[in-house]
Amino acid sequence: MSSAAMTGVKGQYAGETLAAESVQPRKILAVHRYYWPDTPPYAAMLRRIVAAWQDVGHQVEVLSSQPSYKEGLDNERRPARDSVDGIAVDRMALPNETSRPLVRVVNALRLGAKLLWKAVTRRYDVIMISTAPPVLGGVAAALASRLSGARFIYHCMDIHPEVGKVSGEFANPQVFRVLSKLDQWACRQADPVVVLSQDMANTLRERPAGEQLSIRVLNNFSLPAERPIPDELPFDWPAEAFTVLFAGNVGRFQGLETVVEAMGSLQHRDDIAFVMMGEGVAKSALQERAAELGARIHFVGHQPVEVAKAAMRRADAGFVSLTADIYRYAYPSKTMTYLEQGCPLIVAVEPESELASEVVAGGYGHAIPPGNSAALVELLEKLAEDGDVTSRMKVKAKAKAQQAFSEEVVLAEWGNLLQQEERGKA
Repeated sequence: MSSAAMTGVKGQYAGETLAAESVQPRKILAVHRYYWPDTPPYAAMLRRIVAAWQDVGHQVEVLSSQPSYKEGLDNERRPARDSVDGIAVDRMALPNETSRPLVRVVNALRLGAKLLWKAVTRRYDVIMISTAPPVLGGVAAALASRLSGARFIYHCMDIHPEVGKVSGEFANPQVFRVLSKLDQWACRQADPVVVLSQDMANTLRERPAGEQLSIRVLNNFSLPAERPIPDELPFDWPAEAFTVLFAGNVGRFQGLETVVEAMGSLQHRDDIAFVMMGEGVAKSALQERAAELGARIHFVGHQPVEVAKAAMRRADAGFVSLTADIYRYAYPSKTMTYLEQGCPLIVAVEPESELASEVVAGGYGHAIPPGNSAALVELLEKLAEDGDVTSRMKVKAKAKAQQAFSEEVVLAEWGNLLQQEERGKA
């Protein structure tokens, strides 16, 4: 991408968060394992957050790595001392760690050591890190803040190690116990811990001494697109059918087996189709099962954000699902991107979750219990026969996105959070 395009983010938020004259400038270090142009969603969202901070007068630096999230992509090497949108980015050469747990730990330790060095030599006012790397990154940032006197903001996109226990990554009881103690200490240092939902906040409150934590619920905005959204899709779209789209990681937490079973039961319905867009560890097994059942599912590989958004505009509904109990530790950020494109939701999560209750109350989607393929079959048959319901939900979906999840709204909240006085200070 050209330098002009790279700097296009800078300047567009001036006046949209806090007026520059009202800002007390701060020196900030933002840390994440991956950063734009790397491909995980948070890499692009963090770029928007720090650009907004820089635009209103803060001095921001980023500590990250060379693009390495997906090994199969042509990850172009960036300068070790990079600049994106006029913000200095320190990029470490950390190897891909997919299915390599030892490499993942070593990468986390190396990133943590660099963070500590920068904190004590550069002296920041604020250090913010997200949950990549999980636990160890938060501990390193908390320790760096203690040693340097910086304010620590812990942006928990997932609650670790609890979510890792469910996935099996931290299933060993001894490992889980140690990591729990470490993350609890890190959270106690944070001012605040930022989470994506009230369900996640409740999980932290349930920890030992959790009521003493400083917690802020601040959800994400839609995943930014680097290019215009195209009018045409680079793959075939089901014709004359009520089409549901899943776009995202085809992984262990999504519970997509429910979709395959439901679409297998609906194989006789030519007017109902499902598009599953993305890659992940569960994809091959889902494809095999779909073939066995004759399920009408169109599997599409990973697509650029702008293509995914074009598909969301065309879909009759977007599918969001989590395996049982995951809603307490994570929030599916694809939700905001669906809504931004006016795509109603079908959410397969517990009815008591914040996501399910808000979708139903807001009238921009439907909720079914996780893992219940029969409920999904019944809902799809109903929606396929009533196009007016879908049309009304599309309008409400877009309105919800503009009201609660637009970049302008969320970045204003990040600006306000940064300006709030530190806990315990006048």
